[in-house]
Amino acid sequence: MTTELKNKLTQVNSFIDEAFDLKRLSDFHLIIQAGNDGLLLTVFDKEKNKYIAFENYSFQQVFDFDLVADLFEIAAKESRIINQKYKTVSCSVVNHLSTLVPAALFEEDRKSMYLKFNATLHGNELVLTDELKNLEAKNVFAIPFSLKAKLDYMYNKVNYHHFSSGLIEGLLLQNKNQTTKKLIVHIQPSHFEAIVIEGKKLLFYNTFQHHSAEDFMYYLLFVCEQLHLNTETTETLFIGEIERTSQIYTLTQKYIRTLKLGERRDTADFSYQLQTLPKHFYFSLFNSSLL
Repeated sequence: MTTELKNKLTQVNSFIDEAFDLKRLSDFHLIIQAGNDGLLLTVFDKEKNKYIAFENYSFQQVFDFDLVADLFEIAAKESRIINQKYKTVSCSVVNHLSTLVPAALFEEDRKSMYLKFNATLHGNELVLTDELKNLEAKNVFAIPFSLKAKLDYMYNKVNYHHFSSGLIEGLLLQNKNQTTKKLIVHIQPSHFEAIVIEGKKLLFYNTFQHHSAEDFMYYLLFVCEQLHLNTETTETLFIGEIERTSQIYTLTQKYIRTLKLGERRDTADFSYQLQTLPKHFYFSLFNSSLL
């Protein structure tokens, strides 16, 4: 079983700056983003306000989230940054088990009920909430007990979030002075998030599964049609792990004339190795510090 699991995991990137000094671990914050597509890790130097390490692991054919905890343990054996005693750790879970609730209507003891309106829970999850200050809303989400137990065992204290919280907060902050509608598409290997914002307003957010460029295009055009977004004039930005040469990008260009790649609004510095990462990559990871 261990060999079979190892075959599902591939290290894509590992950037470790010389500033990653094990004697200064108390100054470092480990940020983890974990989902069925893979694992992202970055180390943030709180004293210098700088990201100094980054690792990316991709998963192949992982459909059961409980396997993510096992793959995290396997990644830890070859990672240079996982097996350290950080003072603070946060983990953003990537799944479809989340829902937004206006803060004025939110009741803590009803959070599981809110989530069950939009997602199917199997009883092996813990329901938690993120506060979205720029939206005046709560993001109710579920994290599998298997992953939580693994991380709680490895680290002293872990703060858990949903990846969409950093994504939404980052986009609202970045576009707060805009006056027109904007369509932002956050692309991941097996899913994408369509977000429509107008200044400080979140008009639409939803997640769609995709298995091909044609799948992707169908759902994206459906969103445009339902929200009456003109594909000739509505500013459309792609963020996430997407290349201009990909089938998704080239196909979308045929239907949406205003398409371009977005960029992170970085509020921290990056070590020279991390500066080689495209500015539209890992948007939710590097915005998780907003939570």
